[in-house]
Amino acid sequence: MKFFSSLAAFCLLSTVCVQKSYSQPILSTSNGAEIIITEILADPDPVVGLPEAEFVELYNRSSAPINLNGWILFDGSSRQLPAIVLLPDSFVIICSTTNSSLLSAFGTCAAVSSLSLTNTGEKIALRNPLGYPVDSVTYSDSWYGSSFKKDGGWSLERIDNFFDCAIASNWAPSEALAGGTPGLPNSIAGTITDDQPPLLIRAWCPDSSGVILVFNEPLASDAIGNLASFNCPGLQIDSVFFTDQALNTIQVVFPTPFAGGTIYTITVNNITDCAGNSIAANTSERFGIADSIREQMITFNEVLFNPYENGYDFIELFHLGNQITDLQFLDLLQIDPETGVVESSTKITDESFLFFPGDYLVITENPFVVANQYQSSFPKYFLTLNDMPSMNIDEGHIRLMAYGNLIDDFKYDDKMHFELLTDQKGISLEKINPSRSSVDRNSWHSASPLTGGATPGLQNSQFSKIGNSDMDVSVYPEIFSPDQDGHNDVIQFSVAPGKSGTLSTIKIFNERGQEIYETNGNELLASQSVFSWDGIMKNKERAPVGIYVALVQLFRLDGTVNYFKLPFVLALKI
Repeated sequence: MKFFSSLAAFCLLSTVCVQKSYSQPILSTSNGAEIIITEILADPDPVVGLPEAEFVELYNRSSAPINLNGWILFDGSSRQLPAIVLLPDSFVIICSTTNSSLLSAFGTCAAVSSLSLTNTGEKIALRNPLGYPVDSVTYSDSWYGSSFKKDGGWSLERIDNFFDCAIASNWAPSEALAGGTPGLPNSIAGTITDDQPPLLIRAWCPDSSGVILVFNEPLASDAIGNLASFNCPGLQIDSVFFTDQALNTIQVVFPTPFAGGTIYTITVNNITDCAGNSIAANTSERFGIADSIREQMITFNEVLFNPYENGYDFIELFHLGNQITDLQFLDLLQIDPETGVVESSTKITDESFLFFPGDYLVITENPFVVANQYQSSFPKYFLTLNDMPSMNIDEGHIRLMAYGNLIDDFKYDDKMHFELLTDQKGISLEKINPSRSSVDRNSWHSASPLTGGATPGLQNSQFSKIGNSDMDVSVYPEIFSPDQDGHNDVIQFSVAPGKSGTLSTIKIFNERGQEIYETNGNELLASQSVFSWDGIMKNKERAPVGIYVALVQLFRLDGTVNYFKLPFVLALKI
């Protein structure tokens, strides 16, 4: 065994130097994750403060020096690391030979022949000389959250160097003024606690007798030891195993082939994630053999092309058919709205992604931001697409193709929005009913601001059943008591306009005919909208006990005006 005895000097902020002395064995192999990946700069352009050079930073969190000779960094290709001794509590910067001179000023560099990191994200893995996996991270540019930092020049930093579960929440963009901290402790260093259960987000079939279960985070290495944790009614399970070292995908194998045209459900119980959190009881997911995609089987259902500040465009699809389809065969095309020339064509996904009848799917560059802005169910009904079409805010044209055949087509412009909408930013165009033609401009309407301006992954705010044009206005409860006892403290007015493009104003009058409150003024309604009143008048005083009338006024652009009077009682306990 080799021993190492020397003074290792390292400088902080290029001015203060600290000296450490070691006299202990140099390790070259280890079965533990003493060396971890702590920082990634995949897109150094435009330059913020660091050199225009990609790098991956490693950190030795052990108490012993470790020789990196023979270690392998995998970023799509295998990169063998040079013979560099990494001291305890020290960093090394992995970069290409051509960029080592640029980064050596920031710390020790381990130069490899080439380093080519994908801007949008990929898996980076570290193995010791015996081939044992030591650490890995599958990063994504969606982790930046901010489109400003996502555009380049900022690194992704690990938050907690002693939290071993490879989850996205342990990474965030650097907060250093230079855009990163190569060779130094990370600017966002902190402690991570994972108390959330793992989620089963989708399933797909690699063959006719197996199903892959995809989870949102790594599972415990012993999570699949009991076959009884998995159940599929009518089918016997033969075996279960992890598909790779990431521990977030499981393959379940059955002894007999699946029947075509059948939707199966698999239920998972009693498995834990890397941090020990148990999955919710009876978590289930559907799977089955996919059918081919045919015209109008999948349709455009909602489009956001003028997002909020720091927001993202999205396209929502709806499955109109009655058979499972696989989205890996679906292409999204961007068409020049003037010439009709195809400007770009992108596969929805490179992996199998089963799409079920009656389901929604939201395609966007950053599902996390979109889901948070519109309070949607993330991540089940979202799919990340890094090469989204550039959705112009004035007009655009998108198309769905499969196997060279047209599936759906949508040409939009900003004039399709509701005429009285004062601000289109953050407001999507929704289909009134998914079964209506995407080509027909009358099939579309602005989403209601009352539902946040968009409904990604949810039923559209303007949804209306074909042929349904009946108005419905109601009040509940007819007697309410705003005394904060938790029982009927608020009165609610439910309004179903029966037709898109309807505005509403609700005014409340006391028994002397005096207007005391207006719940809203000329709000664009959803297909079902609910307004509430807590008994506080417009003068900020509490309304007295008595009989009141709510006057509901519904306006349409064709000049139609409808009035509804809803009497109710405000009472208090004696």
